[in-house]
Amino acid sequence: MAKPEVINADELGHVLGLFVHDLRNPAATISANVDFLQEVGLSDAESQEALQDVKLAMGELRRGLDILAWISRWLTGQIPVEAANGDVGVFLERLERAETPVPVAVEIVPGEGLNAQGAHVAVEVVDLLLHNTRANVADPRATIRVYQRGDWVVIEVEDAGEAIAPELREQAFTLEGQRLLKGRSDGRYGRFVGLFAAAVVLDGVGGSIEADGEPGAAIFRILLRRARPSRRAPSP
Repeated sequence: MAKPEVINADELGHVLGLFVHDLRNPAATISANVDFLQEVGLSDAESQEALQDVKLAMGELRRGLDILAWISRWLTGQIPVEAANGDVGVFLERLERAETPVPVAVEIVPGEGLNAQGAHVAVEVVDLLLHNTRANVADPRATIRVYQRGDWVVIEVEDAGEAIAPELREQAFTLEGQRLLKGRSDGRYGRFVGLFAAAVVLDGVGGSIEADGEPGAAIFRILLRRARPSRRAPSP
């Protein structure tokens, strides 16, 4: 069969969606059986360690399937992640008390309106960026800053790794750019094309992402449009 010269994005999105659907069933079966074996208990430490490795790998597989599902929805014209408006600071300050891919410190500029469109996607995108930190930084920890800039709510994720090279920053969040990032310490490639996925998720709520910084102070900057606070209906 001849390879098509042009791949229709909508058709590709639907095919990827089928892959996600079909792969979730065996992934769930493996996870359930690993949990069962851990509950039953195995006598030797090597078996326990092997089960734990399988469990960690299944967690990564599920994360990859989630990302593939987002890209599939985006290709078919759907919103990758449904998210209501809200206060970004409220969502992100909870990360200091949550289990995150790397330790985080959250700095929120007080006294500024941080109500944003699709605010909860910030949590998903920051999670992608923290996984990027874990994979690319020798001392994997990050600082998250949240502030207002004009009509935008800005979230910066900074770590002590290599910043994306200036010549790669325009392409770093495109599908085509992922192969250029792979294998470069200043490319910051993220597993499961994580930087492209971040751009896809943000695009669904009218946001964007950019790279900045320098060696030892790498910055990813997320921009979400400010949302007007909802007004209460007047009392009858």
